[in-house]
Amino acid sequence: MSRKDEAYRYLRNAIVTNRYPQNAPISEMAVSEELGMSRTPITPYDVEEIYELRVLLEVWALGRSFSRITPAELDHLEEMFRQGYERSDWELLHEADRSLHGLITEKAGSKRLLEFISVLNAQIERIRSASALDKNRSSLSYEEHLEIIRCIRAGDREKSLRALRAHLRSVANSAIESAKYNEVNGKYSS
Repeated sequence: MSRKDEAYRYLRNAIVTNRYPQNAPISEMAVSEELGMSRTPITPYDVEEIYELRVLLEVWALGRSFSRITPAELDHLEEMFRQGYERSDWELLHEADRSLHGLITEKAGSKRLLEFISVLNAQIERIRSASALDKNRSSLSYEEHLEIIRCIRAGDREKSLRALRAHLRSVANSAIESAKYNEVNGKYSS
């Protein structure tokens, strides 16, 4: 039996026997440790593919949600970003990031979109943990997020879509470079 089949059988059994209750999160790291397996490396190709899908889905989502996002929601997000940046609070910046992108996808009103984005976000969190994206990109990401918020607030749909696309591509480029570095140096997420 292959290691992949072994992991599948283990997870299936754990779910069927209620070791993992329905809708409970399953930690990839914990399962890897229990089975004595290492996680699959994140390749630059994986990162590129994940972010290409994210660009397609989130830009589509913003097109649908643009007129549904309220000024109060934008004010709240802008304040979160400002506080996080001024305090060098990486957790708050990360929370603000998740909140902005989550708002865009939630306001699109598509259950399937939320499911697809959830799968991508799990992979993006893994990419983020394998790279230095959060701290090295903080200033750039801060400005990119504020630009997205400004464009939405100004009611400029096309500029908002361009700002979001540019931000996601910028993040993707940084993540790809980090994955290339990790691949060359044998460093992968754990």
